[in-house]
Order: sequence, then C-alpha cells, then structure tokens
Amino acid sequence: MRDDALRTDYPSTPSEYRASATALPPETTEYLRGLFSWNLLTIRQKVLAIAQKYHVFDEWGRPRFYVVRPPRLIGNLLAGLASFAVNLTFLIFAFRFLFQSNDYFMAFACIFAGGWISGLIRALMAPYRHIGVFTDETEQFRVLSITQDNKFGFYRWYTMFDATGNVVARARRSVFKALWRREWYALSVNGEPLCRAREDSLPLAILRRYLGPLFGILRVNFNYELPDGTPVGEYNRKLTLTDQYLLDLRNDPYYLVDRRVGLALAILLDSAEGR
Repeated sequence: MRDDALRTDYPSTPSEYRASATALPPETTEYLRGLFSWNLLTIRQKVLAIAQKYHVFDEWGRPRFYVVRPPRLIGNLLAGLASFAVNLTFLIFAFRFLFQSNDYFMAFACIFAGGWISGLIRALMAPYRHIGVFTDETEQFRVLSITQDNKFGFYRWYTMFDATGNVVARARRSVFKALWRREWYALSVNGEPLCRAREDSLPLAILRRYLGPLFGILRVNFNYELPDGTPVGEYNRKLTLTDQYLLDLRNDPYYLVDRRVGLALAILLDSAEGR
C-alpha cells in the first residue's frame, strides 16, 4: 500500500478535499470495496471521551471502523466566552432599564436581543467540526470523511469524501422540517436523490419534541428509504446505558444504498442531531 494512501492530514474545506484527490493502487481499492461490503453494523459511542468517538462493529462483532469528530476545544471555548460577554452586557443594560427607569419593554428587549446576538456570535465563531472514519484507533488510514459545510440557512449541508478525497455524496437536513420530524437526504454529486433517513413515525416524532426520550421509551429511531419511499433499512438506538445503535440494511441486498453513504448518514444522525 502506497504511503500517500495512508495519510490522515486531509484539508479542512470541501474545495481542498477535491484538490487533494489521488489514485489508489488496485490492492487498496479491493480492500476498501470489501471494507464497505456489509449489511449490519453496531455503532457504539465511546464514553468519557472529549471528542465524539465511535467504535463500529460488523454483524459478527468484529471491529470494522473507528469514527472521530474532534471537539475543537479552544475555538469553542473562545466562542463561548464571547457569547457570554455579549449576553452579560445586554443583561446589565436590561437591569438598568428595569431598576432605573422602570422600562419593562426595553428590559425585555435587551434580554431578547442579548440572547439572539450571543447565539449568533457563538455560531459564527465556533469552528466547523468535520468527521473522520478510520479503520482502527491508530487513525492511520482514513477511509471516509464528512465535512460540515455551513452553519446557517434553511438546510444544513455535509459532504462525504472517499479515501482519495473524491466526493461520494452530500447530505442535507431541513432545519424547518426538523421542528416536527427529523429527515436527512443523501444526494449525488449532481444533486440527484440517493436515499433518505427520517424518524420512524410522525406521531412519535411529535411526542419526542414535547416529552423527550422519556427514559428510553421514546428513543429516536430512523428508517432508511429509497427516493421513491421504498424502505431498505433501519437505524435504531438500543436500550442501553451507553449510546449504542444498530444500522440494519439487510433489506437492501443489492446495495442500492451505497454503504459509505449509509454509514455517513448514521454518524450524522447521532453526532449532528445531538442524540
């Protein structure tokens, strides 16, 4: 295996990922094809870890992937401090209006504006958090990458790259639809729909918005579907003390869903959804 096929220092922006694309030797291509030949995966989030880390096992319990989403502690700390400073400033003005002039309208306006502006500043300053999928904990061989492409807008966008830096697909999440039911789409490079992952039930999704997971009774599960609505798999959270999930695509024996896309969506359904 060539040395450049083992590098892990991938760039951090989508355009740089495309520019970094290289060709893999035939033996590596066959290895990757076998690595992404699966129908059932168990995904376990590592506990007591600063970064979001996941161990991924196949249906026989063998380790297959290791997933890392770095926390970017310094960037998030600075963003948090700036947000706190702005919020505190507006809160001081609110108390002045409240106790010095009894102006309740301006006091509540300052509280509202402080919360909104501090949240905006935090989002602007917070670093993008990309995800790397490796073969094991050594993190020597990156087989899949998922970049966070934006922070604002009606949609949240992510891009999936293979081991060479070529784009595999893009993931799109509607912020508006997530108010009543979480739904993710995987799209091809040309924008054509590949598959969809959405919450298993609309009534349950609405109950989760008001009641939360309810001690695991209403834990969030997802269905995988083809663009025409045909069900091909499930992504269910196990009833355990730690975060464990089962990704089952056995109803897709012909690999209509690219397994790289299936795994990337599964990671995003936990990491980006904050489950």
